Amino acid sequence: MRIPGLRASRAVRFSLAGLGAALLVAPGCGSTNTKDAAKPEASMLGLEIIGDTTIEKYDLNGDQKPDLFKIYVLRGPRDQPEKRTQLLARQDLDLDFDGDVDVRRFFNEAGTVVREEMDLDFDGQFDAIDFYSDGVLYRRDLALNFDGKPSITKYYTANKLTRKERDTNADGTMDTFEFYENGKLVRIGVDKDGDGKPDVYTEVEGAEG
Repeated sequence: MRIPGLRASRAVRFSLAGLGAALLVAPGCGSTNTKDAAKPEASMLGLEIIGDTTIEKYDLNGDQKPDLFKIYVLRGPRDQPEKRTQLLARQDLDLDFDGDVDVRRFFNEAGTVVREEMDLDFDGQFDAIDFYSDGVLYRRDLALNFDGKPSITKYYTANKLTRKERDTNADGTMDTFEFYENGKLVRIGVDKDGDGKPDVYTEVEGAEG
């Protein structure tokens, strides 16, 4: 079902997510020395230490409330403290400054982003999840019904869309499969028996994905 005005609002939300992501560490730019400084306009409000976890809190809009959280963890053998290293594990960002996290990014021990979660409609649930390998996007889950469950999953190779799976009847199982070559749709498969695999294929004149 198409909701009037939804496409435009989604575009704005993705734009906001991109803006917020720019305030964070870019994929692949991390290193073992991950104590990056916040942007000049951000002010640090304080930090909280819980066991091996350190949380730095930043104010991005000058209201003296935290909007950006950098979560660091200590890695390495506990019995050899001199070999332990503090690494950035996660960053949380409140895009609309309402106190709820809208973008959450997870990093591996090399400081490279491995997953990014986004709340597109600011309802407190993450509706889009991006997965990265070596800093390159390879999968995107979208819950466009805004119920927290993926209704579309996109797969990428070398930053190009290769396959898109859709749950068109909201039963939790993907039933429509789109295949792409060089970014163009070439074939559609439909699951008729509900086993999660396409049974019928239709060839398509290459359309943009």
